[in-house]
Formats: sequence, structure tokens, C-alpha cells
Amino acid sequence: MADKPSIPAEGVVKDVPPPPPPRSAGNPVFRMMGMPNFRFKLPSRNWLIFLSVTGSFTTAVLYDRFQKKRAQQRWCNIVSHIAREPLPTTQMPRKITIFLSAPPGDTIRAAREHFHEYVKPVLAAAAIDWDVIEGRREGDVRAGLAEKIRKRRRKVGETSAISDETKSLEESEDLVQTLRGTSGVKDWEGVQGDLVLGRHTWKEYVRGLHEGWLGPLDLPPDTAEPSNPKNHASLISSEQSSAADNTSQTSDNIAKSDPLSASADPAKPPSDSPQAAPKKEEKPKAPVQIPPYISTSAYPSAPIAPTIPD
Repeated sequence: MADKPSIPAEGVVKDVPPPPPPRSAGNPVFRMMGMPNFRFKLPSRNWLIFLSVTGSFTTAVLYDRFQKKRAQQRWCNIVSHIAREPLPTTQMPRKITIFLSAPPGDTIRAAREHFHEYVKPVLAAAAIDWDVIEGRREGDVRAGLAEKIRKRRRKVGETSAISDETKSLEESEDLVQTLRGTSGVKDWEGVQGDLVLGRHTWKEYVRGLHEGWLGPLDLPPDTAEPSNPKNHASLISSEQSSAADNTSQTSDNIAKSDPLSASADPAKPPSDSPQAAPKKEEKPKAPVQIPPYISTSAYPSAPIAPTIPD
């Protein structure tokens, strides 16, 4: 007979393992949306590398922007008292001149972005108006500043042998200033200044100052004249006329050598001839740059203009 299972005696308790805990049902919101039960666990090695790299880069960018805004706000608070100063109704607002030029090997867009990002908020906080002189090529800032100084010298009474066309152009540019003077509106009488952005711009700015206050008001005769667009246009027209003459001569030679082609209608082009190529659009020409009125070697011996401000 098979052995019967032993029955424990009364008062003896056998060790029974506890039942497993009930599985968590998860977030009820996720459960109602049909999403699985997410369990938090340590990311894998690849995820840790990805998160550390992206997190470090994002933190560096945010820290840089925070520090930039902090420094910008500091300078805005320093000059904000200027905007709260009262200004008479018969006086123009404060104005400075800003000089920008394209860095070597780059366009002027980089200088503009630098100005709009770092300089413009400070000027706006101080309620200061500004004029901008931009140099797209090397020498534009020098030529612009020197011409501005020469106009100022002519305006205060220095004699110059400028043409009537240039004189009328300067008078038309000063029309607004004349109307303000007749209305009793004056310019800002306080401290003014120039703001130069960039080392290359500063180099041209210093040359423009020397050329404007040390150089003559008229272009010296020994200085190379800038290329005249009218001469360029006449040169193009002469080239076109010579090309047309060459074409007519070529057609006459062909007609003499081939009488059949000469008997044909010259106004009707042959069917096998290719169509005329479309004309290319001409690009706008760059403005002529004013040559320097005085060389750098003549600065020490050149006399200073008598109308230079103290």
C-alpha cells in the first residue's frame, strides 16, 4: 500500500511563503489614455552619452545668452538716466555717428548683426539717435568721413572751386537743415561723438580724419580721377558700333562669295540657323569711390584747416 501523507500534529505551523504583492496598476490617466505602464529605470550607455552631450551644449548656450542679457541690462541701466532728461521742443534729440565696415574677407552683414545685437539696445535705452556710415569696400569709410568734413569746412566759409552741380547737390541735401533753422529748431548742443565698430573701421576712420582736416577741399590735379560712368558708356557704344560694322562687312563678304545666299531674302533668317541667345541682364555697377586727396606721407607737413573745432 502507498504511504499516506503525514498529517502535521496540532499546534505545529508549517512555513508558507507570503503571496506576491499585487502588481501596480500604474497611473490611471495613462491607463485611460491607453498608454502602457511606464517603469522608471536607468538609461542605457548610448542614451547616457547622448543626453550628456546635448545637455552640456544646451546649458552652454543658455548660460551664454543669460550672461549676455545680464551685461546688456547693466549697460542699459547705466545710460537710462539720459532718456529721462527733459528735452526742449525746439531742439533736436541727441545724435551720434556710427561707422561700420565689412571685415576683411567678409560682408557687411556680420558688422550689422554685431551692431543690432550688442550696440542698438544700449542706444535705444539712452534715447539716442544715430547716423550710420557704412563701408562695403575697403576705403569707403575713409572717403565718406573725409567728404563729410570737407562739406562742413565749405559750409563754415572756406573757399572751394567746386562745380555748380556739386554745389546745388549740397544745397539740396541741406534743405531740411535750412527749414529747421528758419523754424527755430536747433541741433543738440551737448556732447556728441562717433562710435567706431571694428579695428579695420578704426584704421579708416583715423585716415578719414587726417584727410578731411589736413587735405585740400578740391581734388589735386595730380590725383587719379575716378572712372566716369559716361566715359564708360561712350566706350561701350563705340565698341558696339565697331562690332556692327564688322558684322556688316562679314555679311557683304559672304554675299560676294555665295551669290545664291545673296539672292535669298536677307530679312528672312534661314531655318537651320540657331535662335539668337537671350541677352544677359547687366549687374548694377558699384559706386565710384573718391580717391584720397592727400597721401599719408604728407600728413606731418600738411597745414591744419583753420576752421577745425577746438
